[in-house]
Amino acid sequence: MKDLEPINWSEQGYYLNDKAMILTGCDSAVLGITDEGFLCYSYELLIDVFVTRDKMQPDEALEWVEFNVIRLQGHGGYFQVVYTDI
Repeated sequence: MKDLEPINWSEQGYYLNDKAMILTGCDSAVLGITDEGFLCYSYELLIDVFVTRDKMQPDEALEWVEFNVIRLQGHGGYFQVVYTDI
């Protein structure tokens, strides 16, 4: 895991869309930024964030991500989650 410190994307020279949704405390799960200016998160790294930061069990973190993060995409969440096997 990279770090748990928040990243100021604009200060780093990245363009973020005004509608971009930033998942607080999950910057270490960011894979990149889409052409539209939305953050792209790794599904597996999101789970890792909750296991590491919040001391959740892996199955508990998976459930948390499914219920609280993935659902945001269907409700106007302006971010993307990529499913990889890293």
